[in-house]
Amino acid sequence: MRRNMIAAAAALCLLLGGCAKSRIGVEDLDFQLDCKANVHYSGGSVTCSFQRLGPENAALEILSGGPEGLCWNWNGDGFTATFQGLAAGGKDCVLPQDSFAAVMVHTLDQAEKPGSLIPTHDNEFSGNAGYDYTLTADPETGKIKTLSVPDCNVTVDFYDYAEKTIEVDLNLAPEPD
Repeated sequence: MRRNMIAAAAALCLLLGGCAKSRIGVEDLDFQLDCKANVHYSGGSVTCSFQRLGPENAALEILSGGPEGLCWNWNGDGFTATFQGLAAGGKDCVLPQDSFAAVMVHTLDQAEKPGSLIPTHDNEFSGNAGYDYTLTADPETGKIKTLSVPDCNVTVDFYDYAEKTIEVDLNLAPEPD
């Protein structure tokens, strides 16, 4: 009887341990994004495509809810806005600092810096980029799911991530003699 109880207790521990939520650490977060985003801000809501390769290297295009096709690009050396074949650029971003696009890029740039995020609970992290923010991530992939910046009235849901691919240029043709 006692052996059966011990065996049952051990089985229960294994079962419950396997059902526990996995947690993600700050070091597991993936700050390279290639996805869609639903953005809610004080001026309304937009759906956009969002790519971020690293600090000051991002692109955002409005897909719906605003001027469709409006793009903003940060490339480290400057900022460019394009819309319906027109482009304007310069060294500095001309968007207001509290605009949703500038908030998204600045916040993620700050969040990626070592020591800037504090784990709060269940795959949620908080930080400060001149304003408080929180983000959540998928515990299995490390992909960022949400970003909330209450001081700027900006919330973002990231979804529909593109599959990462590896490009290889194979030249299999024999070289001429």
